[in-house]
Amino acid sequence: MKIFRKKVNFFQLLTHQCEIMRRGLDALYKYCMSVGEPDHESYGDMVIAIEDEGDIARRDLVNELNATFITPMERNDIFDLSGQLDEVLDYAKNSIDEMRFFEIEPNEDMTKMVAILCDIAEHIEKAVGSMEKHKIMAKEEAFNVKSLENEVGARYYKALSSLFEGDDFKSIFKYREVYRHLNTTADKAEMAMDILLDILNSL
Repeated sequence: MKIFRKKVNFFQLLTHQCEIMRRGLDALYKYCMSVGEPDHESYGDMVIAIEDEGDIARRDLVNELNATFITPMERNDIFDLSGQLDEVLDYAKNSIDEMRFFEIEPNEDMTKMVAILCDIAEHIEKAVGSMEKHKIMAKEEAFNVKSLENEVGARYYKALSSLFEGDDFKSIFKYREVYRHLNTTADKAEMAMDILLDILNSL
């Protein structure tokens, strides 16, 4: 008796990854906004826990990919898009790790960058969620992400400029590293949308 595997919807699996990523960035924003409050560190723990959840979702997608003979788009494109989505969440988690390692708290510039990253995550979720049935909307959302990535970049250089006006070089180094992680988070998001646009052009 031949057993048929249930058809896997890779669009849904990718969208699930996006939902996890968005929750991770929302938790990072709450971490930035709750400095001095009793639940501040719990939001940092939440980012780390959500990043673990994202790793599981990524692993599940790759396992399904390896077990599926026919995919709705190029196998490598699914793998690469999933990988970039995972890296967005990885860098959000790395920002928590860096702040804790350096024993620094989020400042206003950092919080503003994370707020834009939250908007980026929402647009990514909409873009990926629209890929299967609403390609035009997916493209529009992808371009929204690319526009917001430029905003993060501008905010990043503005924050660096303010940072280097100070004289505490140890503090400058510490904050620069976290700023760099947040800027890279936006870069990874843009890379994900470049892959998405390539996929849409080939469908």
